[in-house]
Amino acid sequence: MSEHGRRRRHRTVDRVVWILEAAARAPGGVTVAELARMVEAPASSVQDLVNGLVATGFLLEQHRRFRLGPAPHVLNLIAGRVVPRISQAELDELSRVAGTPVLLTVRVGLDAVYLARGGEDHIPRLVPLADQHMARPLLRTAAGRLLLAFTDEAERRGLLDELARHDPEAVAEFRSALPAIRASRISRSEGLADPEASALAIPVTEGPVVTGALALIHRRHGRSERPRLDRAAARLLAHIQERRT
Repeated sequence: MSEHGRRRRHRTVDRVVWILEAAARAPGGVTVAELARMVEAPASSVQDLVNGLVATGFLLEQHRRFRLGPAPHVLNLIAGRVVPRISQAELDELSRVAGTPVLLTVRVGLDAVYLARGGEDHIPRLVPLADQHMARPLLRTAAGRLLLAFTDEAERRGLLDELARHDPEAVAEFRSALPAIRASRISRSEGLADPEASALAIPVTEGPVVTGALALIHRRHGRSERPRLDRAAARLLAHIQERRT
């Protein structure tokens, strides 16, 4: 257990997060009744939460529909939080150099979330995961494992304590692999998240800070794709280094 104790979920916090995500995913906004069905809570309770979120700028109301407000962005500005920003043209170029699809990924709590992708994905069912920014389990993706490896040590201990409640074998395997991931700055997944996919992840950095990950994806053909992905990563890293010099 970490020095901060287990990171246990909290029902009210979960509801707030679900409300914010639902509002973010609805271009035309979402009603209180729709939110109440989503979070399986009384409309009166959801209305109270929505009122507070509107009052603090986390939601905007228009014609009784709610959209994401500016507060989350402002908090990132205040914190100086660096969110990796790579243009679509740059991602497509990185994919061309690597010879594989490339997914730009960040950690959100216990999940890895794809922000954008470059290149054509040869595993069609993975496309919506990237385009709709769906959450993926940290320990089941190469990018998630890399991002967890470079999370602050105290926070990582707490996250692993929580993950161990649901998947102790995966946590034990990750702890064993952690020194190698940190030393090589590369993480791998052979069918962990999808039996058809092999993946390798390298860090996206801002100075010394790892702000995200680039995941290289290849379809598995009944064998390890490690040599192919290693060559792709080497080409990509050389290209990135050349652009920096």
